[in-house]
Amino acid sequence: MAIRALDYCPPTDLTFSDYLSALLTIDREVVPDDYQYGYRKWLLKNFNDYGIRQAGETDVDGTWKRCDQELIYSRSHYDSMLHEPQEVFRFIWENRNALKIDTDSYIEVESVRPSVRVGPDGFVLHETVAEYIQILTLQANELKKRLSIIPPKGIDPTRRIRIFGGGALIFDEYGQLKYQIANRIENTKHQQARIDYLGESGFFDEPPPPTSPPGPQSQLAQLHRMRLMG
Repeated sequence: MAIRALDYCPPTDLTFSDYLSALLTIDREVVPDDYQYGYRKWLLKNFNDYGIRQAGETDVDGTWKRCDQELIYSRSHYDSMLHEPQEVFRFIWENRNALKIDTDSYIEVESVRPSVRVGPDGFVLHETVAEYIQILTLQANELKKRLSIIPPKGIDPTRRIRIFGGGALIFDEYGQLKYQIANRIENTKHQQARIDYLGESGFFDEPPPPTSPPGPQSQLAQLHRMRLMG
């Protein structure tokens, strides 16, 4: 169950709260009837006792909310959506308003993979898991106006900052979207916490990384900076 939950996590800036909701949701999908032991309730309580609450867009039992939006499927090919990132991107773009996708950001579907899970009673769950990321590049002086984010003190107003978002799309065996598990670019609270962390870590004290590093050492430094950013 613990490993299966990773498919139900957002692909960027994962938190313990995200993982808790993913853990509860995937277990409910494989074992819908938890009345005999009620372990999901106790699992939620034990996490809560350590100060870890369920994620924001969840039901009262801590599981992710199912997707109930009216979506467009007629322009997507089901067979291709099982393995082709371009087809999933087309689905996302056709449904960008319903899925609340920020259209000013760069969007890329990073992976599309089938998933087969077998429950303790032999129930087989077939799904397709697709992950997409979003990147929005803004100058520091644009953060507050665009996303209501307060930039770090002393930062160059023209410094370019990358804002990350993304989500996991869980499709059922018939190609219908069950869950959109997202860290949204416009989530001000989440993005502010990330910017504050980078500022406290001294990330913005260094000059911005060059666009084309001249050598292997610069490339390695660039990788570390990018890992810190996202």
